[in-house]
Amino acid sequence: MFNGFSAVPGAVVPYAYDWLLVGLSHLISVAGAYVGLRWSRRVRNKNGAIDMDRLVCASVALGGGAVWSMHFIGMAAYRTPVRIEFDLFMTLASLVVVMVFAAGGLVIASRTKGNRMRNVAEGGVLTGLGVAVMHYTGMAAVHTNSNFDWDISIMGVSALIAVLVSMVALWLATTVKTRGQQFGAALIMGVAVCGMHYTGMTAGTMICTGQSYSPSLFAIEGSNIGYAVFALAGTILMIILLIEASRSASSARATASGTLR
Repeated sequence: MFNGFSAVPGAVVPYAYDWLLVGLSHLISVAGAYVGLRWSRRVRNKNGAIDMDRLVCASVALGGGAVWSMHFIGMAAYRTPVRIEFDLFMTLASLVVVMVFAAGGLVIASRTKGNRMRNVAEGGVLTGLGVAVMHYTGMAAVHTNSNFDWDISIMGVSALIAVLVSMVALWLATTVKTRGQQFGAALIMGVAVCGMHYTGMTAGTMICTGQSYSPSLFAIEGSNIGYAVFALAGTILMIILLIEASRSASSARATASGTLR
């Protein structure tokens, strides 16, 4: 695939995408968005207080599933002729960052006081910044014999996309109610999140700094790491979805019982 490439300092590293992993990155983003929308629809109780269970699960699904897992699988789909590994601590930091910002965005967007659209916009800005920070923290976790030469203008565009996508996501999270609406919204969100990620990827050009590098002790690597993340994230999302379905069924039964009385 990369015949003729020589890893010498200053050489531009060519790349190609594994389209199966690209497809899986979109699929996990849609799945995470759907589960997140299911949990976020009643993130506040009737008295306006935050339901912490729903907030945590929605943040894990949206931040960890729809965004971070999509990002990591998308990075695994990025094939180059040079060996790449991911710093463990930077990678975990990027995961924590996006979940925390997603939670903060949901708290702001779901406020019962103030103008609803303004709340969504403010929450979207916070969440979008978190998505952008996650993306470039994740890129900084890449450890190889090359450095990224960044196009600032494209980075800015990707950050703007992240903010706009987050605003739409939070508006949908606080608006759509039925499963059909949530599934349709999840499809849209999946495309949007992938668009942000792959736009951000075009901002960086890999430039060789040497023929080899020293592997890190605490790093993630492997040709199948993208598939492993997809399987793990998919399992977690399925568990969270089943818990939500069980809670919703119990709530519906309790409501029906109270009505009959």
